[in-house]
Amino acid sequence: MAEATRPDGAPTLITVAPYDQVTPRGAVLGSWLLAQVDHAAGLAGRKIAGGDALILSIKELTFHGALKAGEEFVMHADLSRRGNSSFNLSLSAWAEPDADCRQILGADLLMVAVDGEGKPRKLP
Repeated sequence: MAEATRPDGAPTLITVAPYDQVTPRGAVLGSWLLAQVDHAAGLAGRKIAGGDALILSIKELTFHGALKAGEEFVMHADLSRRGNSSFNLSLSAWAEPDADCRQILGADLLMVAVDGEGKPRKLP
């Protein structure tokens, strides 16, 4: 598998991996990582949709390495496809402890713009 390159653009989400969400071996739990995917998709999706957007499906999700507690966790989101009411986001997540960085996960999400009642609506 080819080495991934961290995106140059502004991150969608930056946080620190929590010490209270780790396995006995010290890796951050997958459930915490998936919650961050949801947060990043919501933040990026809202900007693209000009309002609320929901995840319809996670088309692909690959874990590339373990995240350790205390490491800076950075997520990038890029629009990879745009339809009438739906769009795809390509997400990548990176551990950035000091000057070094490594990919933690990559995902392709199908999102849909919704109105106040949760019904699909046309993208702006």
